[in-house]
Amino acid sequence: MADGEWLLPRMVWMGVAVTVIAVQGALQAVATRAWRARTGVALRLDVLPKRAIVPIAVGLPVLMVGAPIVFRATGRPAWLIAASLIGAAVSVGCHLAFVRLHRKPAQAPEGAV
Repeated sequence: MADGEWLLPRMVWMGVAVTVIAVQGALQAVATRAWRARTGVALRLDVLPKRAIVPIAVGLPVLMVGAPIVFRATGRPAWLIAASLIGAAVSVGCHLAFVRLHRKPAQAPEGAV
């Protein structure tokens, strides 16, 4: 798969990358608006613990840039698959953390103090 005959030309990859980034940005904007409308809380990473955000902020870019480089060097698509699965798991984990942090507290029964 890493042979030149299988790979797309550099400009096509650039177009794919720009398109993916634009779609991701649009989806993030929609998710942010929906989250704010549903919970009344802005979707911001600064509300999550720094011990979780710093490794993600450093690790995900390294993972997303490093996996294609290693794929290109080794020709093994397992690197791309692993990077995609890890990225998806981190995304779901962040979503679940936001949900847990911003759950509306249960209403106390009347008369309870």
